[in-house]
Amino acid sequence: MNYKRNIEKVFMEYNKMFKVVLLTGPRQVGKTTFLKSIKEKNRKYITLDDLEIRKLANENPKEFLDIYSPPVIIDEIQYAPKLLSYIKIICDNSKEKGLFWLTGSQKIEVMKGVSESLAGRMGVLDMSSFSYREIIKSKYPPFDFLEFTNRDKLMQDTIMQNILNGGMPEFIVEQTKREYFFKSYVTLYLERDIRELKQVADLNDFYTFIVSVASRACQVLNYSSIAKDCKKDDKTIRSWISILEATGIIKLIYPYRRDELKRITSSPKIIFMDSGLCTYLLGLNSKTALENYTNFGFLFENYIISEMIKTNLNYSLGNNFYYYRDKDGNEIDLVIVDYDNIIHLFEIKYRNNVNISMITSFKKMMNLKNIGKSGIICNEDIVKNLTNTCDIIPISSILT
Repeated sequence: MNYKRNIEKVFMEYNKMFKVVLLTGPRQVGKTTFLKSIKEKNRKYITLDDLEIRKLANENPKEFLDIYSPPVIIDEIQYAPKLLSYIKIICDNSKEKGLFWLTGSQKIEVMKGVSESLAGRMGVLDMSSFSYREIIKSKYPPFDFLEFTNRDKLMQDTIMQNILNGGMPEFIVEQTKREYFFKSYVTLYLERDIRELKQVADLNDFYTFIVSVASRACQVLNYSSIAKDCKKDDKTIRSWISILEATGIIKLIYPYRRDELKRITSSPKIIFMDSGLCTYLLGLNSKTALENYTNFGFLFENYIISEMIKTNLNYSLGNNFYYYRDKDGNEIDLVIVDYDNIIHLFEIKYRNNVNISMITSFKKMMNLKNIGKSGIICNEDIVKNLTNTCDIIPISSILT
């Protein structure tokens, strides 16, 4: 079954604007499959996973680019950073756009070379695992803050299964046994990305660390608490968090700040970008286990936010994601500042018996002039008005 990636339109727009387009994201989220599906017939494809080809690219980048001249896809560009200087020369001597399509699963390594060689010549896009919209081939446009609309209701069992499955393309397409797929995925991630970054001495320690992070999905990042779990110091944990972020496994969302808002906490929230990987790491293999999990509320919130981030990236909507929490205990699950700098406030609840008392913390921000449509995202059937500015919003209105 073919799955159309929602990022395609934005990618092709970038291709018309830039001479080089870099597509980053974790391993196995479909970067290569996507680029091969949209490439022109004359565009070559080469992967630096091939050790012989990688050797040529590093030892003689000019000869490499003579052989694999543009238009070309170069997969896993982080393995041959010397190529970037020679790509720059080709771009400077050509007026054509879309000469090079590059992929990289270690963004921190790729961006080092980009900042030195290709600043201003390259457009960078992030790809995540399938969003739910992509899996179901949604007929609807992405969510619109101006008006939340009714869509086909998502049943409770469907939501639970979605959280367990996540969106890794190979797993979704091939329908392999879940435990086998994710065990293989984690092994590959540790053996390839983590070992090659050379910032981790013991992969077993890093595995303990990533499980500890998964257990804190959608919670405020506490370095000391994770360090205690892993028997490491805070400095090591900070370095390892940056690895998870750079390899696309997590995203960090920070507290929303304005001069009018006082006593705000400063630590980010952890968003695990694929819920299937997160639940696998936590040993949750069934809907019953998931529903009985102590921190299920956080996992549900994490799933909703990660899906909204995926949609934001795929359609280049220009939304910025935050949360609100002050030292008096007031908190708002999600604060989104849209392209027009309008602020939208959301509480996220798995249940459907929600009420106005659940948005009392919104009052902390309602005096700001640019507050827009807000509400409670929950397991309701239809959109319902809660106040003049807040709705009860079905999960389906956000995910589909």
